[in-house]
Amino acid sequence: MCIFCIDIKYREERIKKRRYLYRAPVGANVKWRFSPIYKLGKGCANAKDALLGKGDSWRKDTESRFYKLYNSTLYAFEKEGAFSEGSVDKIMECLKENVDRIAELWNDRRSSYLLIFSPISEDGHFMYPLDVKAYLSYFRSRLKEQGAGGGCSSQNGSVGEKLCALCRSQTSETVNLDKIFAFATFDKENFLPGIKASDKSKGKMFPICQDCYKALSGGKACIDEKYSDSKSIYGVNIYVVPELIMGNANMGHAVQFNEDFLSKGLSNEGHLSNRIMKMDDSVVLHFVFWEKNQAQERLLLMVEDVPPSRLKHIEETWGISANATGRSDLSNDGSANSRLYRIIGLMWSKVMELAGKSDNERNYAKDWMLGIEGKILSGECINVDEVKTFFVSRLQGLCADHEWVQNKSKYFARDVYCIIDFLYRLNGED
Repeated sequence: MCIFCIDIKYREERIKKRRYLYRAPVGANVKWRFSPIYKLGKGCANAKDALLGKGDSWRKDTESRFYKLYNSTLYAFEKEGAFSEGSVDKIMECLKENVDRIAELWNDRRSSYLLIFSPISEDGHFMYPLDVKAYLSYFRSRLKEQGAGGGCSSQNGSVGEKLCALCRSQTSETVNLDKIFAFATFDKENFLPGIKASDKSKGKMFPICQDCYKALSGGKACIDEKYSDSKSIYGVNIYVVPELIMGNANMGHAVQFNEDFLSKGLSNEGHLSNRIMKMDDSVVLHFVFWEKNQAQERLLLMVEDVPPSRLKHIEETWGISANATGRSDLSNDGSANSRLYRIIGLMWSKVMELAGKSDNERNYAKDWMLGIEGKILSGECINVDEVKTFFVSRLQGLCADHEWVQNKSKYFARDVYCIIDFLYRLNGED
């Protein structure tokens, strides 16, 4: 067994590459993982103590990394037969003997680190989990186990044949979309179809077969890795999913940018960069806004079929407004950030600055602002008077703060003026 320590800078999401056979755990408290991959996290100043625990007694120190590694990841592989009996104890002894070396590697606080446990091939090369048959078998059994948990039962309690909602094949092993997209759970009585969680109710909620489940799971992993923007709006994730609507049309250089985005997505930047503006309308984009809510993923907004030409028009309009209101620095600073990135970010920050402190007020402001940005992306007319009313009605509270008035008010007023001018121009109004 070889233990490979790898650091992944800036974006932990890259551990989800298929090459690693990685899949996120089904829950924070489960004592097993799909793959023999343990996330050490960011570099640690007292790495050795963090690994071994207090007094080098990692078996008793529940906060030590070795304790968590043993109980949350490795032991399940031995228990299920992927490792031979006694293997995990030997691995832990090896880790303890090499703790100084691991601590030396695990030191950069700007990087996130993984421990990957896998054998060495006959020719002396490290084998990634995907190349190990025992790991692959374990992964598939765990995946099937999760799928079986969402299976649909007939009225007498036995497993019945169901139609897959996607491919329409008949199967006794079906899974519901909550296993892939955690946008809803079955533990709420008011969740469709309006009754408590049961196999009978789950059978009515878009069942899919195992083959479609694997395809959708792989697709979601691809979206998470390549087409996810987590920087434009604080606390909100944006999926920017492209759809090719034309074939191999002879459009020369423009097609190259389409192919570039389809293959690379946002993986290099993690936000809406200028590259997205270089595509033509043989591609449309779908925007999905969502946020983490404990174990759930709360769906906030979906905007479909947005052509790149509309995004370019939004950017051009923003540039005109920024220059007209004295905020030419918001027009373009020469960086890779697109103006669209700046529009979304500025509008969001100004609204949330006025949103108040209670959760209800902030949630209302967040949903309202997302509705405005959804209309911008979909090309709908925006009620600018409503936006002005929101700013004016809530500005009085900030004006009571003397420090804010002294240091931030003039910049706030200029930014709001820029936003209002932009929305008027976007509507085609003077």
